[in-house]
Amino acid sequence: MRIFQIINSFQMGGAEKLALCLHQRYLERNHDSILISLAGKESGWTGKGVFSLGFSTPYDPFVFPSLLDLIGELDLSKADIIHAHLFPSQLITGLLCEAIPLRARFVTTEHSTANRRRGTPVGRLLDRWFYERFCRIICVSKAAASGLAEWIPEVSGKLEVIFNGIDLKEFSRKPPPRYIDQKTILSVGRLTEAKNYHSAIEAFSLLRARSSLDLQYCIAGSGKLEAMLKKHAFELGVSGSVRFLGEVSDISSLMKRADVFFMPSSREGFGIAAVEAMASGLPVVASSLPGIGDVVGRDQHCGILVDPGSPPEMAEALRCLLENDMLSWRMGSTALKRADTFSIEITTDKYLELYENIL
Repeated sequence: MRIFQIINSFQMGGAEKLALCLHQRYLERNHDSILISLAGKESGWTGKGVFSLGFSTPYDPFVFPSLLDLIGELDLSKADIIHAHLFPSQLITGLLCEAIPLRARFVTTEHSTANRRRGTPVGRLLDRWFYERFCRIICVSKAAASGLAEWIPEVSGKLEVIFNGIDLKEFSRKPPPRYIDQKTILSVGRLTEAKNYHSAIEAFSLLRARSSLDLQYCIAGSGKLEAMLKKHAFELGVSGSVRFLGEVSDISSLMKRADVFFMPSSREGFGIAAVEAMASGLPVVASSLPGIGDVVGRDQHCGILVDPGSPPEMAEALRCLLENDMLSWRMGSTALKRADTFSIEITTDKYLELYENIL
C-alpha cells in the first residue's frame, strides 16, 4: 500500500508519537509510507519518507498551497490511503479531498474527547463538513468515540476504536528499585491547561506538608504556561523541589529514575505517557477520566484514579504509593503486564487491517 499521513507538527505529543511509530512500522512491512508535517522541522524525525513544510504554525494561510506543491512532487495520485491526525490537518485534508480527484481513501484518527470547537454552532458546522470527507474515523479510546458520536451523530457509523500503542522495547519492562533517600514523582506532557499542572503543583505542596519523605516532582515538557507554573510553585514554597525539565527525547531514562507516574490531566483522549510509565513498571496516579480509564483500568490494580479538580485527593493518592513500597511495587508489576496490550505492533496490525478492509 502507499500510505500518506498528514499531521500538524513534529512536537512529541501522543498523536505525533503514534504517527511516527506507524510510519516506521509501515516501512518495515514494505509499505510505501510518507509522513508530512505542516509545521516545524524534522529534528528527531529523520528517515525515509519524512517531510515538513516548515511553517511556524499549521494555521498559516500558505500551508495548503505549499502542501499541494509537495504532494505534486510526491505523486499523490498513486496513494491508496491518506490519513490525517489532529485539527487543522483534518480540515486541510478535507480540502485536499475536494481540490484534487484522487483514488485514495481518506481516513482520520480522533485523538481527543473534547476541544474548543465543540459546543459552538460554527464548530459543529466545521466539524461536520470535514469529518464527512473521511470514510473511517479511528478513535484512540472508547471515550473519544462516544464524545465524537455525541457531537456529530451523523458520523457514528464510521467510527472504529483502535487504542494507541508504544514500542515496548524502549522501556525497562520491570518495576524500578525503591530508593530510601529520595522519592521522585514524574509527569510528562506539554505545559497546557489540559494537562492541569496548576492543580498538580498544589497537590505536591500538600503532599510535602503531610509527608516526611524527601520528595521531588519532575515535569518533562514545554509550553506557554511554563512561567506561570514556575511562579505558582514559588508562591507555594516548593520551587526548589519542582523541576521543569523541558522537552526530553529519552523519556525511558526518566521513567527508570521515577517512583510514581502522575497524570493530573483535566482532559485526555488516551494518555500514551501513562502507557510508557506502565511499560516501565511504574504505578500511576491519574485523573479519573474515561480516556485514561481505558489505559490504566478502572479496577485500580495498576494505579489510583483521582478527581482532577481535587489537589487533596491527588496528594493522598501520591502519599499512599510513596509511603508503601510493597503496594507501589505490586501496582507497578500489574501495570507492566497491562502495558503489553498497548504494543505498537498490535496497533499497526489493526490499522493495516482496517486499511485493507477499506480498500
